[in-house]
Amino acid sequence: MEVIRDRYLDNTELVDGVRYTTQDDPNELTTDDFLELLIEQLKNQDPTDPQDTDSMLNSELQMSTIDTNKTMSESLTSLENAYATSALSSSVTFMGKTVEDGTVDETTGRANSYKVATVESEDGQVFLNANKQTGFYEKVREVDEDDDGNTVYSDITYDETGKFYDADGEDTGVNAVINDDGTFKIVDGKYLLLDNDGEEITDEDTLSKYEISSPIPVYDKEFTKIAMTDIKEVHE
Repeated sequence: MEVIRDRYLDNTELVDGVRYTTQDDPNELTTDDFLELLIEQLKNQDPTDPQDTDSMLNSELQMSTIDTNKTMSESLTSLENAYATSALSSSVTFMGKTVEDGTVDETTGRANSYKVATVESEDGQVFLNANKQTGFYEKVREVDEDDDGNTVYSDITYDETGKFYDADGEDTGVNAVINDDGTFKIVDGKYLLLDNDGEEITDEDTLSKYEISSPIPVYDKEFTKIAMTDIKEVHE
């Protein structure tokens, strides 16, 4: 008990008759304290009537086990936090990229794609906040010449049926065939364009009037939260 008393006195100070602690918990017993007590007990026991030290040894073993478990728990927590931080930092590289989670759109049969906007960590797990791709659209321009022979372009709009309208909103008499995913149908390497009677337009002068871009993805405005562990493919 003198060991405990001395330790208490070493870690407290007396101010105006009141004793204050100088560390968080001076009364907490450590493994070293048990060893000191055990040594003092062995030094002062009667050789003819040795004391039973099993109880103290068991207590010391339990204390050692508790200390080990506590240290291991703190190490695992530290490792978990370090991993979460590292995973979040690594996931930043996904921002702006297109990812797939292995699911398929039931309507088009195409793999679901998402454009990653932000990343976040929640309970140690990293999630990607992404906009789901809902389809495509093509940008259409009408190519013409001004009075000086310079090439000029004017934007063409089209509705859900594929009907082309000029800059003044007038029907051009040209209609694109649109696939289920929103892309223009291509036959033999050329866009399939129809007149208002549904007949295929084959006149090269008419076809050359329209410049059609490659399919441009359309994305949902709402975020979809995807666990980073569910990502199957990543595209630039």
